[in-house]
Amino acid sequence: MIEEVDISLKESRRAWWPKICLLCHARTSAEKDFCTACDRSLPRTHAACPCCGAAGAVMGTQAANCGECQKHPPAFDDTRAVFRYTSPVDRLIQHLKYHDRLELSRVLGGYLAEHLLTLNDPLPDIILPVPLHVSRLRERGYNQSLEIARFVAKRLQIPLDWRGTQRIRPTAPQTELPRDQRRNNVHGAFTASKAFAGQRVAIVDDVMTSGHTVNALAESLLQSGARDVRVWVVARA
Repeated sequence: MIEEVDISLKESRRAWWPKICLLCHARTSAEKDFCTACDRSLPRTHAACPCCGAAGAVMGTQAANCGECQKHPPAFDDTRAVFRYTSPVDRLIQHLKYHDRLELSRVLGGYLAEHLLTLNDPLPDIILPVPLHVSRLRERGYNQSLEIARFVAKRLQIPLDWRGTQRIRPTAPQTELPRDQRRNNVHGAFTASKAFAGQRVAIVDDVMTSGHTVNALAESLLQSGARDVRVWVVARA
């Protein structure tokens, strides 16, 4: 009975309290996190390399793999990103990641899920977040990629596995390293269980920069027998 009353009070608050745009703080409709103007201003991706998600060449109406992916194909098959990693999306991700704004995982995960649905790509068998090392998880208190993945998994109705992979050694933040050191920084940093054998897997992360982190994780998944690996990120740098 107490639980029913609590739920009723929460629904009543949603109905009576005005919804405020997360960016400009203007009033917005009850089911929206951004006003119409701010939503339209979000830096959505357009033509990009279908493999790594970086801004790529376009041949006719089809985006072509970038030169880097043609020369050095990554372990994953393709990348889907809903936004470019620029203002204001970069600030939203940073607030989620470093300032305990966990409510933003629902917002960002929702945008990613809706973007994926519009693509009509074949769905994977399972999704998983990029794992944090236990020391980083203890320091932060949560894994922002897992929090985003929860909403994606629920919306797309795909099983979520956050225990089958591990980051087995601590690594320096990729953004703090020169580009030529990032590959070695995460090489061999992950392990994956044999439960992924024969599975089509999607890796979920908040932002993709050089791509070396998700590539190292994809390598470990393929070594464990995964059928194929794709990458889903909120934003691509």
